[in-house]
Amino acid sequence: MTRPAIAHQVELDRWAQVPWPAVLSADLTHCEQTDPEIHPAAWKLAEHLRGIIRAATAIPTGYTLESALPCRRRPARRKCPGWMRVSRQDIPAYVYWECSNCQDSGVIQGWQGSPYDLRPPRHVDEPGLITIEVTDDEHVELRRLQVLDLDCERVVWGAYRDTGRLLMTGTNEELDDLAGSVAFEANHLKERRRQRRLDELSDKLAATLSPFG
Repeated sequence: MTRPAIAHQVELDRWAQVPWPAVLSADLTHCEQTDPEIHPAAWKLAEHLRGIIRAATAIPTGYTLESALPCRRRPARRKCPGWMRVSRQDIPAYVYWECSNCQDSGVIQGWQGSPYDLRPPRHVDEPGLITIEVTDDEHVELRRLQVLDLDCERVVWGAYRDTGRLLMTGTNEELDDLAGSVAFEANHLKERRRQRRLDELSDKLAATLSPFG
């Protein structure tokens, strides 16, 4: 590992330990060689930032998304119940995030053209979109999927909270592809419990689409 990569890992590890509340200014290029074995706290922070970038680039500029992503903090030894509010600007390119409950917040640069950049985003007023409500646990499973194309990633990471509900929107074709991806991964799992959860989620997506078939 090069000296700069080690320096970036140490910097991320330091940020991962900063007492709450804090405003974090991060460059995604510093996360790319983070080693989960050497610096697990830095790796966890890097994964948190990658999720924020996916959520922020799944929506147009000028909008704030109350996303499905939970807060990373544990103030007073209890997990913060908040979730990430994210937005972005393209010129200059920054992603902004803040917790809906505590004062944890930050700004990310260096994300353009990365594997986590889901642009071009869907227009929020695009006609013909179907909305489906999912639970937080279901969305965690969707975020773990390894076989999503770019359109399905936008559906998953563009999930938003509205009056206590977690909602995803997509076209009939996108949601049908997502259901197929869920079923495909379930069929290739050896872990029975997760396989059952994914089968149930695939059935739920298919049932949502049946009136539109």
